[in-house]
Parts: sequence; structure tokens; C-alpha cells
Amino acid sequence: MKKIYLSDVGILPGTDITLALYKLFKENPYDTEFVFENADYYFSPHEEMRFDYRLSNSDIVPWRVLAVCMKKMKNCILRGNGARLFLEGQMQVFTIDECENITLCDFTVNWKKPLVAEGKVSACADRYLDVCIDGRVFPHRFCDGVLEFDTGADEWYRANRGLIAFDENMCVRRSTGDFFVTKVHELEKDLYRFETNYPCGIRVGDLLNIRHNARIHAGVFAEKSTNTVVENITFHSCGGLGCLAQFCRDISFRGVNFLPDTSSGRHVSSGRDDGMHITCCSGKVTVSGCSFHALMDDPINIHGCCVTSNEVVDEYTLRCNYRHPQACGFKYWAEYGDEIAFIERGAMNRIGTAQALSYTLEDDNTFLLKFSSPIPDEILALARRGESLALDNLTNTAEFLCENNRFGSCRARGILVSTPKKVVIRNNYFESSGSAILVAGDSNYWFESGECRDVLICDNIFTSKCNSSEYEFCEGVISICPVVPKPELSKPYHKNISITRNVFDLSQKAALYGFSCQNLVFSENRIHKDPAFGRKNEDLFVLSFCSDVVLKNNEFVGFETNEPKMYATNCENIVK
Repeated sequence: MKKIYLSDVGILPGTDITLALYKLFKENPYDTEFVFENADYYFSPHEEMRFDYRLSNSDIVPWRVLAVCMKKMKNCILRGNGARLFLEGQMQVFTIDECENITLCDFTVNWKKPLVAEGKVSACADRYLDVCIDGRVFPHRFCDGVLEFDTGADEWYRANRGLIAFDENMCVRRSTGDFFVTKVHELEKDLYRFETNYPCGIRVGDLLNIRHNARIHAGVFAEKSTNTVVENITFHSCGGLGCLAQFCRDISFRGVNFLPDTSSGRHVSSGRDDGMHITCCSGKVTVSGCSFHALMDDPINIHGCCVTSNEVVDEYTLRCNYRHPQACGFKYWAEYGDEIAFIERGAMNRIGTAQALSYTLEDDNTFLLKFSSPIPDEILALARRGESLALDNLTNTAEFLCENNRFGSCRARGILVSTPKKVVIRNNYFESSGSAILVAGDSNYWFESGECRDVLICDNIFTSKCNSSEYEFCEGVISICPVVPKPELSKPYHKNISITRNVFDLSQKAALYGFSCQNLVFSENRIHKDPAFGRKNEDLFVLSFCSDVVLKNNEFVGFETNEPKMYATNCENIVK
């Protein structure tokens, strides 16, 4: 492997290196280590760096503006040596497209003008908050009742998304969650009155995370790549998803952090949306030694992409539809030989599989899917029925190992997982404001598919900050909550979930919520009752449409009895 020091080829710190680096990559696409200095490098938008990419769970736009672009490269390393990358405006930091054996390591990513803003509450009333926004840290302007933020590159974005309040400990304010601004008044320079729909529970001195702009770019975007390693990279700001991998095989995130840049006066803002989003990947996904704080969505979400069909073209072919507006138009949803599952959307049960022959994208919302053998009559009947048939690509599903991470206080859940392959979540620390772990999956709402069939959750610490605020699907600290419109006990969606040797410090919600699951084990856990917060109910376990459940050998500290209180409906064979 040859080694290229950027300074030796005229790519110098303190300058805009966007186009020069792209040219260097095209000239050296194989077997090369690119070495940065421990210094500052700058990236800005260029017409030549606009490319059409369809990013999962992101806004649909004609192009993405790239900073570091690696396309069809093989056996290459980007070694940062602590380099600080500064971007301007909406840009995608790293793009890894159809690559093999790529390693990114030892960088800090930031914006001089951040892509998320903050404000400090100076006064509260029933329907308004007075908020101070430091214009030196978060450049902004107010005109004709509109508050806009400057992100550089002559881009201004209106504060038009939900706000989240953080308390003096830099944790999401208990019992608050999302709230919205209906009107803004300028009281004096950098001081504004926010009329809101729900300021309850917010206090003077709280810090507000103020989202603006759009979900356009990722911090790391990897597509159709194999064996990618992202290591020792800290993101202080991001304009959309943090790390997005789609249609990739074998990807590892080690020592990747999403943290506020406190040295610049930012305390409760790191990323605008999710930290790591893994869509339709295969092989093994590993997340280890990472830290997440002040993200405005889930730190980790791993899932597939369900589509639906209500049109039979012929006995081999279905016309299929992408259903979520932020997940559509993919170039690689299916390829020759992929195993495709057919799903009845009521009970969400898999009713058969078939092998894909070809995939033809017609537009962003529809595609033709042809199979190598005739489609069974039962499947054709469901497709003709209207809204009854969903499809999932089983080939594009991955194992997931998540260990030794710190899930600090962020908006919403800690981990969302929806994959039929083996899942291990161990030795992590959670203070998620919603559920620490959501075992999700659906083909009816978010269309983030994937029934779980082998999950081990062990040796984790769940603090009393978990589930302290209200978000969807957060019924327990661990919430098994797929979207199943017509559940049937005989057709469980999830199977074989084991939760063992964990420590729970409970405040209000149940330790475990289980829905549409078979072979669920909760054993050898220690559950503490946090005396600082009154529990809304004493049910530690809430179960619905679950069978073959084991709740044994757990220790309960601070409760009146060592016998767990449970609420169960439509369940069978529960062993306590």
C-alpha cells in the first residue's frame, strides 16, 4: 500500500481542499493511505460536487453536495491524525460509494456556523417562553416575524421544527418531549418570545435545542460498499443523519462520537437527527466504544425497508410501491438472486419467500419486481386485494453487535432494532429520554421492516433517565412494540428475545413492554425503584399477545414485594 501525505501534493491545512482531494482520489483509487496533518481543513459547496443520491430516511432533493467523495475505491485509508474538518452550509461530509475495504479514522467534524441552534430560557408563562440566543455562537436574523439561522454558504434556515428542553444536567427535561413554536416576537437583540403549544414543565435556565434546515445530508454516507470501518471520529454538528449505511455489507463503527462542541459554547446540540442509521445492509454491523449526546433523534436505528404491492403485472411480476416519503427511489432495493419475503400486513406474518429475477425502478415511488418462478396464487390474491401485501428483502438484512457504548441524553429512543439476523446488545450505558431499546418493525407506518428472531440484551445499565419523556412506541425501558394492526397470538411477529443480567433504575415506566412476541425471557436482572420519582403505575411488566414468556430469577430493590407486578392481556404460558 502506498502512502500519500496531503501536504506533499499541495493539499495544505487552512485551505479549501474539496476539489483537490476529489481529484487526488480519482488519480489514486486503489491501495492507498491518504495522510492528513493534525490541523484544520476546510470544505465548501462546489457545482462539481453535486451528485444524485437517494438517502434512506432523508428528504428527497435533486442532488447532494459532497465534501469527501470516495467512489469505486478499494483498499484505501483516510488517516486524519486528529485533523479538524470544517464545512460550510449543507454538505455531506464523507461519501463512500461502491467501495471495498475503506477505513476512515481520527477526524473531528464541525461547522463554524452550526446546523443546529440553542437558546436559554429566561422566563416562562402558560403559553410562551422568553429565550436568549447568542448570536455569536448561533448566527441568526429576525425579520417580519421569522427567525432564521445562518449555516454559511449564504444559506439561511427557518426555525420550523420541534424544540427539546434540556435541564441543568444537560439531560432532556423530564416529562417534556417535543414542543413547537407557533409565533416568535423579538424583545431585544438576541432575546425572543416564543409562543408555544406546550411549554409545560420547562423551567428558567433550561437550554433549548432548536432544529432548523432540512434532513438532506449525512455525516458519513456509505452505499453499496463492503467492509467499511469508521473509527475515532467525533461529530460536533451534522445537518441530517449522522452515519447512514444502505445496501452495504459488513460495516464497523468504533469510537465514533456525536457530542456538542462545548468549547464553542454549544451544550445541547450535536446532530439534527439520528446518529447511526443502517438501512438494508447485510453481513455484520458493529457499533462499539461510541458515545451519543444531544442528538435530536435515535442514536442507532437498524432496519430494512418494506414496500407494498397492489398490482399484478403478470404471474412473475408485481408492481411495488415505496410508502414512506423519506425512503424511496432506491437503485438497489433488490438484485438478481435476492430472497424476498411476502408479508400479510394485518397480522404482519411472513407467508412465503421467492427469488428476485430483476428490479426496474419506474419512478421514485414505484418499481417492477420480477421473480424467477411463478408467484403463488395466495400472494397474487393478496396483491389484488388492495392494501394487504408487503414485501421485504431478506438478503439485505444484517447481524448487529452493539457493545460498550454510552447512550447519553438524546431526543427519543436509544436503539431501534428490526432485523431477523442475530442481535447482541451488551455492556452499554443508557440515559435515553425515551425507551432505551425499541424492538420495532412494521409495514404499515414507518415501513421500517424486520422481525427479530434472535436477540440478546445483557449486562447493560439502564438509568432512571430512560423513558422520562413521551415519545411514540416508548411503553417500557425495553419496548417490544412492532406496528401490527391485527395481532394474533398464534402468529407472533418477534421471537426469541432474551433480556438478562441488566441493571434497571426505574422511575415511571415499566421495565419491559412486550407485544406480539414468542419465547421472551427476562431473567437475572436487578431492578431498582428510584425513590426520587413517583411511578405512574407499579406494573413492571406489560405484555400483550405474547406467549412462552419467562420472568424468573430477578432481584427487585426498593419495591414492597419481590413478586413482580405484571399486566398481561391475550397472553399464554407465562412463567414467573
